[in-house]
Amino acid sequence: MPGRGYSLTLENSSYQLAHPAILAEGRVAITPMDGNKIRFGGTMEVVPTNTPPQYKRIEGILKSVKSFFPEFDIARPPDDKIWYGYRPCSADGLPYIGKSKKYSNVIIATGHSMMGLSLGPGTGKLVAELVNESSPSIAIKAFEVERFG
Repeated sequence: MPGRGYSLTLENSSYQLAHPAILAEGRVAITPMDGNKIRFGGTMEVVPTNTPPQYKRIEGILKSVKSFFPEFDIARPPDDKIWYGYRPCSADGLPYIGKSKKYSNVIIATGHSMMGLSLGPGTGKLVAELVNESSPSIAIKAFEVERFG
């Protein structure tokens, strides 16, 4: 089942950061973009894809931002300005990395939840090792693709 996250992007923002920030305790990421844009994103809602969006979740993101950056006084935007999207998740929180037992020419690397960009380099290394049929540099049994049946 996917995990749904929400974000909003301010165009021509008066709020500026020099570098991206992850507010770990607030479960929010802040990304400065193109000099005058800034994106605020977060939350993880595990729901079927046909579940209507809960736009009020953006209020939690803005509250977290305000607690870390009191000068960032951002009003909740209208629903049509709030983005949401799905992240591939697994039942146990671990990604699926490995060869398919059903198809000999398929290697799977998915289910990284909110950590895809962070785990990408390590996953890429494992995938390269599998493609080259060399021994993986770490034990990958925990990431077995068919571990749930």
